[in-house]
Amino acid sequence: MRPRTISLGVTLGVFLGALALIWLLTDGHKSSTAQPVERVFTFPLNSTSKRVSVRSPWKLGHMTPQDDQVELTLEGGCATAHLYAYLSKGWDHGPLNAASLILGIPLHPGFGTPPPRVVRSDSNTAILLSRTSGRGVLVTRAAPRDFNALLINWEDKRGCSAGDLRRAGRELGRLFETFRVGVPSGPAANTAYVGFL
Repeated sequence: MRPRTISLGVTLGVFLGALALIWLLTDGHKSSTAQPVERVFTFPLNSTSKRVSVRSPWKLGHMTPQDDQVELTLEGGCATAHLYAYLSKGWDHGPLNAASLILGIPLHPGFGTPPPRVVRSDSNTAILLSRTSGRGVLVTRAAPRDFNALLINWEDKRGCSAGDLRRAGRELGRLFETFRVGVPSGPAANTAYVGFL
């Protein structure tokens, strides 16, 4: 071999080795579909001394006291969510009726008004979503006539693709799935996939 060919081969090998090293060090070898890191956000359960938690890969927008409630705002790439958690007392009916009244949409509305989407309903919990606005509510039984409620209002952001909006919907659903009263501990039972947007 000629010296010039050997020199060119060594230079090319060093260059490709350096590129591979940079790729490994900058996490380029990880899949682009890797799940984002979820953080735990805690905020007061209004009207009580308890705290609630949710998990989300989104960043904290702000936490704002409003009258007797605290609003937690989380910012995602394609949506913004405003969360309110409170104890709702004195219900004579089950969680589905409580969730419907908290959401402000009757389960059986009049002609022309769509009913809420029932994502989950059992004897202790209910998740309802508005079909016409970015609102959803989760209620969980706290006592025989009392429910812990998580109300979420969200807005999607402009300029996001359909795939990005689907991902944002899954991330919004995780807020309901991971809602806990008190200190978060381990994986929870009775979670349900909640699709949005």
